[in-house]
Amino acid sequence: MIVRSLVRSRSALLVVASIVVAACGGDATAPQPSGPLGTVAGVGVVPDPTGSDALGSGGAVSTFPSGRQVTVGEVADGNKVLFIGDSIFAALSRRFGGPACDLLVPLGWQVSIEGERGKPINLGLDIIEKKLPQGFDAAVLFLGTNYGRDQAKYREMLREILDALAPRPVIILTATEFKRYIAEVNEVILEEAAARENLWLLDWRNISRTPGLLWKDGIHPVAAGNEVMMQRIIEMLGTPPASSAGKCLPSEFTNDAPLTNLPPAMSTTTDPNATTTTDPNATTTTVDPSATTTPGTSTPTATTVATSNTTTVVPI
Repeated sequence: MIVRSLVRSRSALLVVASIVVAACGGDATAPQPSGPLGTVAGVGVVPDPTGSDALGSGGAVSTFPSGRQVTVGEVADGNKVLFIGDSIFAALSRRFGGPACDLLVPLGWQVSIEGERGKPINLGLDIIEKKLPQGFDAAVLFLGTNYGRDQAKYREMLREILDALAPRPVIILTATEFKRYIAEVNEVILEEAAARENLWLLDWRNISRTPGLLWKDGIHPVAAGNEVMMQRIIEMLGTPPASSAGKCLPSEFTNDAPLTNLPPAMSTTTDPNATTTTDPNATTTTVDPSATTTPGTSTPTATTVATSNTTTVVPI
């Protein structure tokens, strides 16, 4: 079994939460860090992966029995990496304005971000069936937010997904425990991480407790949270094999769950992942300019008419 050591990869020094890089396929390189690694403007310092905030022995790189510490890029056969997830990963894609391609393409990775809003773990099997034949060398996995509260079934499906991905190196993220029962998801993830030598464990459960990283629903990262997540993923990925050209590959899984299945958000949200819909049954009070005025006043009589009321909802 691999003993995992929490140390930072050298390549991670090129990425901080405030960097801005060219769009996918661009030639621009990442600028130098503007602050300490693990620091995000407006948030502060996130948990140090080398300290007590880390989960078990999982961390930025894996350590082989020989003691040689490696990133995913050092053991991958090529530079194609597949992200598999729900709305958490969908928000990292270009279709939601996410930062994954902008950060990984300059490092030489060919990136496919596949995630759909509101989908359970079996989505991972669908993604694998379609995408693996396209030839991917590594994967990043986040499937646990939309948990059906059946731990045995979740364990069975996760094992099937991991078996299909093996022996490719895989980064697997724990889920934010916004409900107590999500701890059952993380129990299974920890079991698999301890039993498989090709897994890199990223404790998003712990990192996401940092104030300022999640939106008001306690589930979805805000922009700063996405940046921190990508920073930690890059620490584990490192750089791909030499002479690799990066590319942002199109997302093929875009069939998000209906918004009606999602919780309403507070109206003051600034969450970039939020979507608006309309309630046709809502009413509001408006002024009829043709109405007569009440004697002694200059204000027309108000009438109530049906109109559309926008309600902000967030993908899960």
